[in-house]
Amino acid sequence: MVDVIDAGVALQERQMLMVPGYTETTSGDGSFYVTRYLGALPDNVDPAKPASKTHRLAAQAYLVEQPAHSVVPAHYHDTNQYQVFLDGAAVFGKQHIGPISVHYASGHTPYGPIVCGQEGVIYLTLRNCWDSGGKSMPQSRATLQPVKRRFHMVEDIDIPDPGTARGATQDALLACEADGLGVSRFTLGPNAASDLALAHAGAGRYAMVMAGSLTAKGETLGKASGLYIAEDRADAVAGAEGAVVIVMQFPPEAVPPKG
Repeated sequence: MVDVIDAGVALQERQMLMVPGYTETTSGDGSFYVTRYLGALPDNVDPAKPASKTHRLAAQAYLVEQPAHSVVPAHYHDTNQYQVFLDGAAVFGKQHIGPISVHYASGHTPYGPIVCGQEGVIYLTLRNCWDSGGKSMPQSRATLQPVKRRFHMVEDIDIPDPGTARGATQDALLACEADGLGVSRFTLGPNAASDLALAHAGAGRYAMVMAGSLTAKGETLGKASGLYIAEDRADAVAGAEGAVVIVMQFPPEAVPPKG
């Protein structure tokens, strides 16, 4: 199964994001916004519209716009996730980050806070399984499960000009582990094809376009659009200007998600 994520279509449903304890700003100016990309949003985003049973068994992806002078507190999620920082700047824990950076945290791995100063930050949140929402720390420490915790941050990812590339090349940004966890940058020259697969099979992966365009399942996808690939292979072809695609693959969940 391959799901297409078109950023242009998704942004038509952009909405203000208000989650008590998570989306306040220190200056009182600016607002958080969220755009649903795939599946259902966490229940704490819109409690009046809880996720259906079907969505609770599916992948989840959305885009967050975090304004200047705001703090998302330290927290954890029940499920594995990637975050892709597309624009702006923030302090992540104690680390200054900007575009393009990729963060991975396994389920029940606390991270943060995400602190914005004079400018905001825009990031994708990508999950292989639906998640009900963040559990703030240290308040939720008692509900953390005793699992192997995995945290990775890949910073300052270079995005080359795909229009000058030939064929398809793959560069490992986070070497693919035996259970499938891994991140790679694919650079596809004009009209080049790729299955966007990593060295080992995993439990689903996202392929997000960072430059150029990509065609899959009859649709052409531009920057910040992409694919969710639940199987081992995908048929994707770059456009006339080529494409740079970051592929993020998941390992199995350490704790089975709640249905």
